[in-house]
Amino acid sequence: MIKHFSLFMILYCIIHLVSCDDSDKKGGTNIPYDPSKPVELGTFYPDSGKYLEKVILTGSNFGTDASKIKVYFNSKEAAVIGSTGEHLYVLAPRLPGDLCNVSVVVGKDSLTYPDIFKYTTSITVTTIAGNGNGSDMVVGSLSESIVQPWYVCVDNDDNVFVVNRVDPNYALLRIDEENDEISTIVNSTVVNVPCVDPETGIVSMPTETTIGSFITCDPLEYWAPRIREMRWPEGSVLPQYGWKHSMVVNPSDGCIYTRYYFGDIVKINPKSYDVEVIYKTDQGDSFGLTFNPLKPNILYMSFWSNAGNMANSICSIDVTDPERTYKRETSSITAGGHRDGKFEVAQFRQPGQIYCDSEGNMYVADSGNHCIRRISPEGTVETVLGMPGTAGWKDGTKEEALFNTPRGLGISKDGTVYVADTGNNRVRKLSIN
Repeated sequence: MIKHFSLFMILYCIIHLVSCDDSDKKGGTNIPYDPSKPVELGTFYPDSGKYLEKVILTGSNFGTDASKIKVYFNSKEAAVIGSTGEHLYVLAPRLPGDLCNVSVVVGKDSLTYPDIFKYTTSITVTTIAGNGNGSDMVVGSLSESIVQPWYVCVDNDDNVFVVNRVDPNYALLRIDEENDEISTIVNSTVVNVPCVDPETGIVSMPTETTIGSFITCDPLEYWAPRIREMRWPEGSVLPQYGWKHSMVVNPSDGCIYTRYYFGDIVKINPKSYDVEVIYKTDQGDSFGLTFNPLKPNILYMSFWSNAGNMANSICSIDVTDPERTYKRETSSITAGGHRDGKFEVAQFRQPGQIYCDSEGNMYVADSGNHCIRRISPEGTVETVLGMPGTAGWKDGTKEEALFNTPRGLGISKDGTVYVADTGNNRVRKLSIN
């Protein structure tokens, strides 16, 4: 009780001090940074917690300008809310790792506390659309919807776009959770894995109508569908058919990238629709493309079980140097399987859509294993949700949730993961704290 009361009082004091005007900050307990003296560390508490956990760090000579103080939990920077010079008030960052070294950087001093902060992750799965019946498509209210979702993407305004398939018809649906609504944007014979331009909000998705066809939906036109045709260089050797299954926007150059079943990786100018073929892999399906914001221009691709030497794998290529950089990142076992651990030994079985969040965590809809996997920025693969090899449907915690052939996923700006749980005919939501 005493410890909690002390923490409360320190929090109160820091919040009060941070809110004071400049005239108040000249005295009291505010101690400015003195570059002629070393920064010293004391302790921190609590010693464990989750995302946005309020943590007090003690020491000396921190200074009072929070903008000049950096605090890291492992390699993740924490938000510094305030400082008295001897106490720092910070918020634990998202997904820094299970065991965290806490470091403070002030001026030229960089020090690490001897104690470890134990980070706890809480994951909850809920169903937001669909009831398990995939024989038809019914839109309107989310609670009464009937869907068969295959792929997902999310824009910066939290609109969730779902590719729905009820053979032989495909549709692009938009989920508006705030207004409890799901509506149809595109009806088409075939639309595949969509993507959103982070700058314009334009949704693009490949079709198989012609070799160069794809569809764009601009939010300024309330996502009215527009059919586009790629402009190939004169004399180009075109793919045999229009079998292209996913698209992604590269934040570095603003261009759209897609890959054909026949192996052609192409770069598309989003304004002129001019095409440049940057590389050709062996043939086979890939239902996931993503760029990692921490590794500019590195395109990651998931490969289905029919992709020959690349089967059941995650591969990468630097689109600025494709001839020298194309490689298989995961285990060389092409038959597929399930194995967590280092990227180079991890195994997947029919990985579907992949997406990288703003912090460099890459999520994979591992459809053949009926689970969701995560690849950390450091290259470690873990099973986030689902029981490998066991298909089922159940919402709840990490220990409870089950999936059935999840093919698609997308991530919102706040890190929420949306899953197209194809075998269960439901759209699921993963809240990760």
